[in-house]
Amino acid sequence: MLALLFGVSAASASAHVCGQGASVRIEGDAPGAISYDVYSHLYPLSPVKLARLTRAQQVKMIPDGTITCTIDDDGVDDPAAVLIRGPGGQMNYWISGDYVEPAS
Repeated sequence: MLALLFGVSAASASAHVCGQGASVRIEGDAPGAISYDVYSHLYPLSPVKLARLTRAQQVKMIPDGTITCTIDDDGVDDPAAVLIRGPGGQMNYWISGDYVEPAS
């Protein structure tokens, strides 16, 4: 049974399928803001703002290599901001498009 669970987990990681958004890979550790308002306060990015907003749990670092999905209908007219599904699918985060590459 345990081997079956590990097999399902490995298959899920290699075959990432997105419903309506694109499958993407995060390049570099990316600061993910919990709202567009927080994202707009975070950029331009500085160590002081990043530390303050991370400490306040308004920003979470999305690890390099994370495979996730974009959310196409984000309701914001800012091409630099990308809304992604967070690791584990529990929450969505706003990140800079500079950290987003198509997953292949």
